[in-house]
Amino acid sequence: MAEPLIHFAVPFAAFTALGVKPKRALLLSLLALTPDMDVLFHVHRSASHSLIPLLLVAAPLLALTWRRKPYRNLVILASMSVASHLLLDLSGYTPILYPLLQDSFRIAFSCDMHYGSSPALSFNVLVESIPAVFIPFDSLDAPLFTSEGFLVSLALLAPAFHKMLKEFLAKTLSM
Repeated sequence: MAEPLIHFAVPFAAFTALGVKPKRALLLSLLALTPDMDVLFHVHRSASHSLIPLLLVAAPLLALTWRRKPYRNLVILASMSVASHLLLDLSGYTPILYPLLQDSFRIAFSCDMHYGSSPALSFNVLVESIPAVFIPFDSLDAPLFTSEGFLVSLALLAPAFHKMLKEFLAKTLSM
């Protein structure tokens, strides 16, 4: 399971790369943190980390906003933001298709490249599942970010923040 800083940084970097204004990307990226609110509200992880409830919420909103392009795009981007959280959590066991499937899934990727007299490239994907188990919790012990996660997040956030700082300084100095 990725830490919250990564859950924020990935959609933020993606949205700013797609041309979404940084302030809007900031708000949309904060939505990517909402599935982890299950801890605060004692909601089963199946309700917050499954694509099915996300689709059940997004589909009616999309239908209501279909003819209003700015709102439709906002619903699509918000859904993509939350979905990014769910996909990132597939590095650990996640009930991504609950209640259709009663299992939690984990996907592991690996890519190896061997140099030398006979170079080779191997790519492996492993999909594992275990029955979803819902255990009540009485404490939360998780890092907000790790050293590796901080560096990855910094690399993802730096270009957008550099651009924002550059625009801010250009506006401020031109006054």
